[in-house]
Amino acid sequence: MTYYDTCRLSAKAHKTEDLVEMIEKLDKAPLVAENNDMFRALNDEFESRWNTQENYNRLHAEDGGSFNRAIIDAFFKADNNNKPRLVRAFPEIFIP
Repeated sequence: MTYYDTCRLSAKAHKTEDLVEMIEKLDKAPLVAENNDMFRALNDEFESRWNTQENYNRLHAEDGGSFNRAIIDAFFKADNNNKPRLVRAFPEIFIP
């Protein structure tokens, strides 16, 4: 098992809010090889949680007005580094 695999398994145990916080901290730090694996594992776990049909439907059914819809559209267009930033900035939209 690689270090990435170990990190991915440990990431599954964290709540979404904790994942976002951990990603934010790693995003701001200079990444060495081990931190890079952790960063990728956290982002991949975060991405897998959001790439479910149930969550996709919930977000697209969100009726919070044009601003909320624009933020949700931005989320689906964002890369893995920016998705956690949007969730952290707007938890009332993304975290059920």
